[in-house]
Amino acid sequence: MTDLQRWEQQLQQELAEIRRSAETLAKSAAAVTGRGELRGITIEVNAGGDITTLHIAPAAMRWSTAQLTNALLDCHRRARADVRAKTEEVARTADPRLRSQLQEILGTTENPPAEQRRTLTEEQVQAADDAYFERINQGWTTER
Repeated sequence: MTDLQRWEQQLQQELAEIRRSAETLAKSAAAVTGRGELRGITIEVNAGGDITTLHIAPAAMRWSTAQLTNALLDCHRRARADVRAKTEEVARTADPRLRSQLQEILGTTENPPAEQRRTLTEEQVQAADDAYFERINQGWTTER
């Protein structure tokens, strides 16, 4: 078997693993719901933030329009915050090959902790800069 065939097999296996992980992730994401409760009002939302369940206790129906409106909006905000937190948790536990794209979509890219960040000296920065521009400029000449 040639290296190219072995590489293709490995690529196919990795692709199949990624597809399985994506299917599992899609099922997990679809099952995420958020819940907000406030003084007799309960709202549940799906992963998109759409209300799927709304329960208003009879006592809350006697509130003024402004009170009921504010309570409903606040409860909905809580439910959306809950579903967002759960969605972010699903993203954190996702396959690393899918995680960065998912976090980009959700707007929750994680920054590495300070101890994992590498501080470079001025010489290291200059050497990396020189190496980068040397790679970029390969093949260019200053002669005309």
